[in-house]
Amino acid sequence: MTALQTPTLPQRIESIDVLRGFALFGIALVHMVEQYYAGPLPDAIGNAMNPTIADHIAQGFVGFFIMGKFYMIFSFLFGLSFFIQLSKNDGGNSFLIRFAWRLMILFAIGIVHHLHYRGDILSIFALLGFGLLVAYRLPDKVLLITALLLVFNVPSLIVRVTGLFIEGDGNPFNFTQEGLMAYYNTVRSGSYLEILRANFNSFDDKMDFQVSSGRLYITLGLFLLGNYAGRKNLFGDLEKHLPFLKKLIRYSLFVMSGCIVFTVALFGSFMLLKVEVTQEIGWLAGGLAFDVFNTALAAIYVSCLLLLFQKEKWQKRLIIFYPVGRMGLTTYLMQTLFGTMIFFNFGLGLIYQLGSFFCLLIGFAVFVFQIVFAQWWFRYFSQGPVEWLWRTLTYFRLQKITLPKEAVLRTN
Repeated sequence: MTALQTPTLPQRIESIDVLRGFALFGIALVHMVEQYYAGPLPDAIGNAMNPTIADHIAQGFVGFFIMGKFYMIFSFLFGLSFFIQLSKNDGGNSFLIRFAWRLMILFAIGIVHHLHYRGDILSIFALLGFGLLVAYRLPDKVLLITALLLVFNVPSLIVRVTGLFIEGDGNPFNFTQEGLMAYYNTVRSGSYLEILRANFNSFDDKMDFQVSSGRLYITLGLFLLGNYAGRKNLFGDLEKHLPFLKKLIRYSLFVMSGCIVFTVALFGSFMLLKVEVTQEIGWLAGGLAFDVFNTALAAIYVSCLLLLFQKEKWQKRLIIFYPVGRMGLTTYLMQTLFGTMIFFNFGLGLIYQLGSFFCLLIGFAVFVFQIVFAQWWFRYFSQGPVEWLWRTLTYFRLQKITLPKEAVLRTN
């Protein structure tokens, strides 16, 4: 299939925005529990913490069910959105140039966001988005195989295996305690400009981690997988694909079980035999199992939500995610505004003064507020404020954002 042979899609598919809103819910919970720190704590700070049982439960819940999974859904939807835009255009040079310009604007937004929160993914999305422009004409089979190789982090697997035979640990989590403490002290007590400077200087470290951990490859693979799902009209003709979704759930559960059994058996054997687990082996085996497990669970979340959305009773429940998903970029940035104002020194300065359980509750509260805000916003406006800015800069002219008076009256 080429870019010119695309199925016709409706103007807006509710299930996509619901899924995006659901992904943003999980992202909010993870970031709040991490207290928007986006990196390892210094040993001196981590060892001095005294988490409660409730904090351990919150950390375990987020780590097992949410962390690493919801960003995958968000990434998949970015690739799908590219296809939807492509399907509404002729796929010619004008579209490609405009999309490339949109990516450059997104990168600028991402850099501003990174200055406030070094865990920003928008700048990563913008850079990897050019991969969609390169790969969008690939044949279906080539696109799918390439996507799966990247999603299962095969490039990193090759690097880690190679690392077993050469000097070096192949682990991306190597930071000096002095550097970790310097950043922590900046977030904890530094001025606004000092925090911006520290985050700016950490961009190279973020990119190094993206490559070393393989998240860069996984994200690009998810972009391509979203593009492939668009080609197959998964969301435009969902009823036709319901058997596939049910089958995907079964296979994913099997894969998750295999990852758990593999991890327990491998590291359990090392413990029983009193064999030292080197950093290289731990990162190779543990990292592989973690990547595959996350992919399988993310696939289950997507499939289950789409299946539930076909049922009228569940559709009424899940539709609450629709408005926040419809203004996904605004929602994502707004979460950072709340998080940094709560935890960083230019706000309340509560970094690691709150337990994980309480932070999880904050994440719930923030997202509930965002649902209410988004519902109110779309009574008067046709798109989110940051989406409007992005579109305005894309077309070099002010875009209409307010709804007609008749539409406003109907929704009030």
